[in-house]
Amino acid sequence: MSKLLHIQSSPNLDGSITRTLSDEFVATWAASHPETEVETLDLARDPVPHWGPDAIRGFMTVEGQRTPAGQAAVDLSEKLIQQVEAAKILVIGCPMYNMSMPTQLKSWIDHLTRAGRTFKFTGQGQYKGLIWNKKAFVILSRGGDYSAPPASAADFQEPLLRANLGLIGITDVTFIRAEGQRLQEAPTYIEKARETIAWIAG
Repeated sequence: MSKLLHIQSSPNLDGSITRTLSDEFVATWAASHPETEVETLDLARDPVPHWGPDAIRGFMTVEGQRTPAGQAAVDLSEKLIQQVEAAKILVIGCPMYNMSMPTQLKSWIDHLTRAGRTFKFTGQGQYKGLIWNKKAFVILSRGGDYSAPPASAADFQEPLLRANLGLIGITDVTFIRAEGQRLQEAPTYIEKARETIAWIAG
C-alpha cells in the first residue's frame, strides 16, 4: 500500500480548473494503481495559518522554551511535515494568482520548510533537502499562455514551486499545465492537459 497526498489550493470552490484536473488525475491514478491510499488536504476549506510572530518565535526557539502559541505553531508544522513524509506521491493543484501561487499554498510551504527538520545548510548558499523518495505531480492553470517567451519571463508560479519543493528534497516533479484559461483557446489547452493526465496517471 502506497499513500498519495492530494493537495488542493484553489480558493475557487466552484469551477476551478486545478480542482477539476487534479481530481481527475487522482481518480485515474487510483484506478490504475489500486494499492494506493488517497489522503486529501484542502487548503481552502481547511487553511493553514499564515506565518506570524508566534510561528517565527516557535521555529527559532528550542523545545522546552517555547510559548504555548509558539509550540502550537511547531506542532502544526510537524503534523504537516509528517503527512508529507507518509506519502509516496504528491498531487498538487495550483492556479496562478498574480503570476505566482495562492496564499493558501504558500502558507503550507512555509510550515513545511524548517531548517534542521526538512532541509539543512551545508555551506555558504548551499543546502540539502531532508525529505526524500517522493514523486510530485503539480497541476497548474494560468489565465494566459506562459509556455514561451516573452510571457514566460513573468511566470513565477512554476519556478517558485520547483525551488520550494527542491529545497526540502522533492526534486522529482512533473508539471501538467492548463495554459490560456482566459483565452479563446482554453478548451484546447484543457484537452491537452487531460491527455497528459491520462498518459501519466493511467
